[in-house]
Amino acid sequence: MFLENYLDEFYYNQIIDNYDYDYLCSLDYNNFKQVYDILVRYNFDYIEDIILRYIELFELEAKYVENSINRLINILGSNYVRIIGNDMRYFDNIIGD
Repeated sequence: MFLENYLDEFYYNQIIDNYDYDYLCSLDYNNFKQVYDILVRYNFDYIEDIILRYIELFELEAKYVENSINRLINILGSNYVRIIGNDMRYFDNIIGD
């Protein structure tokens, strides 16, 4: 499974414990990588936490995720990474939109 390339051992074991293995195997690698790269480009430094808590985010269309992040930046301002890190429920809004 490709997730082991993106997570350290602790996070990988946590995700295996928290999600159905077949579901994790069904994730599309290309889409996952696109969303992952967007998060890197926007300087999110807690991507492993995002993967663990919001794996569904990586199923969404990459352009939609990027547009949603841009909307949050417009609302939250330049400290968006810190603000979202302190309240990751912002990702619930992206997933639920």
